[in-house]
Amino acid sequence: MKLLLIFTHLFILIAQGYSKEELNLYSARQEVLMRPLIKLFEDEYKIKVNIVSAKANQLINRIVQEGEYTNADILLTTDVGRLHIAKEKNIFQKIDSITLTNLIPSNYRDKDNYWFGVSLRARLLVYNKNSINKSDLNGYIDLANNKWKSKILVRSSNNVYNQSLISAMVIKYGEEEVKKFLKGFISNFARKPSGGDRDQIRAVAAGEGDLALVNSYYFLKMKSQDNKKKLGHVVEYFPKDNFMQTHINISGAGIIKNSKNKENAIKFLEFLVSNEAQKIYAEVNFEYPILKKI
Repeated sequence: MKLLLIFTHLFILIAQGYSKEELNLYSARQEVLMRPLIKLFEDEYKIKVNIVSAKANQLINRIVQEGEYTNADILLTTDVGRLHIAKEKNIFQKIDSITLTNLIPSNYRDKDNYWFGVSLRARLLVYNKNSINKSDLNGYIDLANNKWKSKILVRSSNNVYNQSLISAMVIKYGEEEVKKFLKGFISNFARKPSGGDRDQIRAVAAGEGDLALVNSYYFLKMKSQDNKKKLGHVVEYFPKDNFMQTHINISGAGIIKNSKNKENAIKFLEFLVSNEAQKIYAEVNFEYPILKKI
């Protein structure tokens, strides 16, 4: 009996030791997109990464509800709006990392270092080059022009990607101009908004509309990996005018206030801005690296 107790105690100590070399990642990004990065991190640091995948709002609410008992160490999500919401709900902790502050430009991280951008994407237009001349394209606000009647495809306005773009437009063009823009923009839809960005790209390819507003990495990934022949006549355009350039957003992450594996979490964030990880973002996920040198 005494020997059994000794073995039991040793087993508990070993299990506790292994559990310290773990990291619990709550990810609003698809696991398939993160897997190459996670494998590289696990191999290099010998830290096991456990993933919980769900929609960003679901993960944020779950972390809030779990409170001090949460297993989450990191929240990884897309769009600065979601990162801002997570900070407002007080689920992040401030991280002082020279590596992160030196490598990530200040406009791509929280001013108080509660969250950090790790990759970039553009909100661009894709269009059918057989029906639209590139010379006719301009900035976002031009999408309200009557010349685009029944030509535009876009996902629902309740999507955070569109909400972030409109917020940026309000800053650049002013609220009254954007209100007028939205009326004209909506009247130019080729169909009622439905589906995600990939669905809009497929709809342009199929001739259901002539141009669509989408995130760059969706289009680049489809163009590269799906069916080049089907998308051969669909090309990208980066909107710009005298007031606003192409809207750039981020995917990013923050360390949870009640993280049980803070040191591992810091290692993971610093890893995400390493040369190796940034190359994977560019070559596998078709996002723009946060590091200018990649």
